[in-house]
Amino acid sequence: MRVLLIQAFTALDMELVYPIGLSYLAAHLDDHEVDIFDLNLHRDRPFEMLEAALRGFRPDVVGISLRNMKVGMPDRYTDDFQPQQDTIDKIKEVCPGIKVIAGGTAFSLYAEAMMKRVPGIDLGVWGEAEHRFPQLLENLEEPEKIAGIYHRVGDEICYSGAPPPVDFRALRPPRRALVPHAPYAASSFVSVGVQSKRGCALRCVHCSDTFLLGHQVRMRSARQVVDEMQEIVEVHGVDQLFFCDQIFNIPVGHAIAICEEIVDRGLQVKWSAWFNEHRKTLPDELILWLKRAGCGLLSFSPDHVDDRMLKNLDKNFRHSDMLYTIEVAKKHDMDVEYSFFLNSPGEDLQSLFAILRFLTRAKLTLGPRLRMFTLLLMQPIRIYPHTRLAELAREQGIIPPDHDLIEGQYWNPGHLQYAVKGIQSGAGALYRARRRYQRYTGNSTATVTR
Repeated sequence: MRVLLIQAFTALDMELVYPIGLSYLAAHLDDHEVDIFDLNLHRDRPFEMLEAALRGFRPDVVGISLRNMKVGMPDRYTDDFQPQQDTIDKIKEVCPGIKVIAGGTAFSLYAEAMMKRVPGIDLGVWGEAEHRFPQLLENLEEPEKIAGIYHRVGDEICYSGAPPPVDFRALRPPRRALVPHAPYAASSFVSVGVQSKRGCALRCVHCSDTFLLGHQVRMRSARQVVDEMQEIVEVHGVDQLFFCDQIFNIPVGHAIAICEEIVDRGLQVKWSAWFNEHRKTLPDELILWLKRAGCGLLSFSPDHVDDRMLKNLDKNFRHSDMLYTIEVAKKHDMDVEYSFFLNSPGEDLQSLFAILRFLTRAKLTLGPRLRMFTLLLMQPIRIYPHTRLAELAREQGIIPPDHDLIEGQYWNPGHLQYAVKGIQSGAGALYRARRRYQRYTGNSTATVTR
């Protein structure tokens, strides 16, 4: 069977993202002829190039990965739902009668709503699909036989039941040869990812990752991870990577083992990851190994700094741990970035300005080591389905009981929303000024990093 895997628009105002999920999927399609097409490589004329890909490859089945619905940035919000629907309509127009199978993060979060809204989706795969997608291709007329499949019976949308999590360590490595890495490597963001684990042990109230991947942390061996990194560097010519794990430093021992493997091989690569803020997850031993192994940035997503607010968000750390992240970055001369939410549940002016005080302290302590992209990552919380925050938002009347949340809804009630707007406007102005300066000086390689 000829299978074309398409990465739909990731976020229309953001940089490229290498389609690692589709590369994993392609690695498990032994008995099929497979190709991958990323719409984001052709944003100047996406549907023209999509049509050319469809006519050239002549697929029997199209699998489409829906990664984003809407991404908010200061002073602008991009709606990505309509382009996704237009993409599926275009597939059906060029290839009438072809089966379109949807998957990916956004589809899994909004699966039933997506099936209702987009009749061009014939089948949907919830969650991890490396094993179930090949099984589905063998049972296209009887999809109910496969767990985790959304399908249509007349006008009714049916679901075949929850699937078990995959054994991540037993999966084959991504089939990276199908996608050229050069465009992603040339992006001003680090756009080529590698994954060392799936799942998250944390329980943040707003996060949908545990709905998608569970609380059990499933790890690949350090050798498997660095084998893939070595291929990316030596075969595909990429010298900067990021770990797309939910959290890289839980457990700490696994993170250190990966660093040791990188150092033992003498692999020269720069990389970054998302880190947990609790001081127990950031021992000196880990930071020393991170620096030796090429990690150039500690990315934190604490969402707040105030103890009361951190408790409301069900974080596993407190304000003292946030201060420790500044200390450890200063001690080891590491770059740092933070992302924060504004007007979270229980916010008041005192807690809101605690974020600004923290950033002032971090800037005074770290200087240019505090990356100014931090300012761009301050916004209200988007309310995702299947989260405790969504339940709370319905209870408090912030969203209607029947809202499917495809059109982005944000936790931003009360008078503080005006303070939030002011903070975001200032952040957006600083961001645009920085971009103009970089264009003027020709320093495009450091785009939105400091």
